[in-house]
Amino acid sequence: MKALVFNGPKNIQYESFDDPIITNNRNLILKVEKCSICGSDLHMYHGDVIGTKLDYSQPMPKFCTGHETIGEVVEVGSGVSKHMIGDRLVIAGGKGCGQCKRCLRGEINLCEQSGLGGDVGAYGIMPGLNGGHAEYLEVHFADISAVKIPGGVSDEQAILLTDALATGYYGVKMANVKPGDSVAVIGQGPVGLMAAEAALAVGASRVYCIDPDEARRNLSAHFGGIPLSPAEAIERIREDTNGIGIDAVIEAVGVGPTLKQAVRLLRWGGSLCVLGILQKGTELPLQIMQAKSLNFHAGIAGVVNLWEELIPLVQGGRIQGKGVFTHEFSLADGAEAFRLFDAHEDGVIKVMMTL
Repeated sequence: MKALVFNGPKNIQYESFDDPIITNNRNLILKVEKCSICGSDLHMYHGDVIGTKLDYSQPMPKFCTGHETIGEVVEVGSGVSKHMIGDRLVIAGGKGCGQCKRCLRGEINLCEQSGLGGDVGAYGIMPGLNGGHAEYLEVHFADISAVKIPGGVSDEQAILLTDALATGYYGVKMANVKPGDSVAVIGQGPVGLMAAEAALAVGASRVYCIDPDEARRNLSAHFGGIPLSPAEAIERIREDTNGIGIDAVIEAVGVGPTLKQAVRLLRWGGSLCVLGILQKGTELPLQIMQAKSLNFHAGIAGVVNLWEELIPLVQGGRIQGKGVFTHEFSLADGAEAFRLFDAHEDGVIKVMMTL
């Protein structure tokens, strides 16, 4: 088959790769129809570090990239009961062991095998768990980690359900956003935009959408967000809250300056959820967080356990994801898609790749 293959930092190439086979009877083979690039893929692209083990600046075996994928089932393992050949599926961005109590509840992000080695984790970020930027993908533990594309959900929305929308919604839940709350979302890439739209969908009274890129932050206005530049955010929010501060902040960048801004924006007793992938040495103002009695969460979305709540919000039109996909490429031009997405050229927000 053909696939986008990681050959080192800023060296992702469209090339031949071995076809996947079913390695466990609970798995299936998906013929990929559409896929996308996640912002977290850029850490790999830059040669950064993810977690404690993945240092992309160091040599490693080749692997297919990508964890945002939809497509059609073409082969099914004997242990798969929920899916059959011809079904069109949304695939969760990651996999767990498929057997522990966390995985069986859909909390793949909390798999009990995490940290014990093996190929638990997101598709397409490491050797041994090839991703969906390819003509075919082996989907692991498919009864747990995949769902049929529901009626009333477009292909673009289905791609968002694989990761970006689920992650944004996870931020809303972990920041404990309640009806009537004021919310700020720092970073208006795809995940930040989805977090902002999801916050409004669950009843937030005001959602401030903060980003230095005017075009990105202004995209939030069509679903009711309040676009702000970082320079004006603190003063505007203090004015709007009579100096008290905001109820919840969702940080979708993962760098020191935005984390510090998040803490400054919050009221005493407010909630902060960090979705941005943090690099080693990232500073967090813990002394201020403690003094303000902030609630804090940083984590990776489970995706699967969020679908039951999320899919009806999409089907009912409360979350639409309009305007997130700004560019479309063929998979064969995936190297250029990565370059454009990384460079933030031509107003790019999110890239769709088709086969």
